[in-house]
Amino acid sequence: MIVEDKLVEKICSENEDFKKLWNNHHELKEKIQNFERMKYLSTEEELERKRLKKVKLKEKDIIMQMVNDYRSKQVRTAE
Repeated sequence: MIVEDKLVEKICSENEDFKKLWNNHHELKEKIQNFERMKYLSTEEELERKRLKKVKLKEKDIIMQMVNDYRSKQVRTAE
């Protein structure tokens, strides 16, 4: 995800919902990476990995929308 660190920090400090999503997104990333490090996955593990990937992708879309909304708001404020 290409979002500047300073921008993320600023939005996190101003928006608790964004902060929760951002933190959860990174927790999901770690869980998925843990599954992907495993040589073999059981059927249940594979299903969980796929579920986590879907949740992570959905959250990424929400995060990106929130970032875009924030940027738009900043542009309108500057005008």
